[in-house]
Amino acid sequence: GTTAINGGAVTTTGAQTYNDAVTLGADTTLASTGNGNINLASTVNGAQTLTVNTGGTTTFGGVVGGTTALTSVTTDAGGTTQIGGNVSTTGAQTYNDAVSLTANATLASSGSGNINFASTLNGAFTLAVNTGGTTTFGGAVGGGTALTSLTTDSAGTTAINGGAVTTTGAQTYNDAVTLGAATTLASTGNGNINLASTVNGAQTLAVNTGGTTTFGGAVGGTAALTSVTTDATGTTAIN
Repeated sequence: GTTAINGGAVTTTGAQTYNDAVTLGADTTLASTGNGNINLASTVNGAQTLTVNTGGTTTFGGVVGGTTALTSVTTDAGGTTQIGGNVSTTGAQTYNDAVSLTANATLASSGSGNINFASTLNGAFTLAVNTGGTTTFGGAVGGGTALTSLTTDSAGTTAINGGAVTTTGAQTYNDAVTLGAATTLASTGNGNINLASTVNGAQTLAVNTGGTTTFGGAVGGTAALTSVTTDATGTTAIN
């Protein structure tokens, strides 16, 4: 069957487990005051905001917003979030806690909302982020478990503030990139690392891969980088 959450809030001291498809009929907050896990095991739909607050694990086990995009998705800074499928919103997506990928995922905002990973991001899967807003990586990406690949679309901007992005395969930044911290981009499997647009920020940038590093736009044109370093393997294309 299905579960319709129309009352705006569900609060427990322990766990919440929704094994069936969920539809939101109102802006909704799911909260566990005792750090219970909140598991949305199947799909979630509804043109509403969704906030999940728990010190436990928040799980999105199915596609979120696949039929009807949510207005926004927000998780609090406690606990962790597992993303097991695509997430679509018209507005922002804000993951304040540590995120792990349990499947290949595309996160998209059709209304150019910001997509913010405020903490770490890990998981041996592909991640694509598509928005005309700002994509922010606030913590290290792939520091615990390297992502397979990472791709951002050409609209909007990407802010890399967490110091490092590590993948086994390719990294493709189709939009303008700003550095908020000294940054290392690395592919352990010799994937290409493509900075297709501009790169700015008064920070150091190191790019380590046996594949091709591409600078497709002006680097430091608006805010000069402190330094740029590529490793001895692979090639660098300055276009």
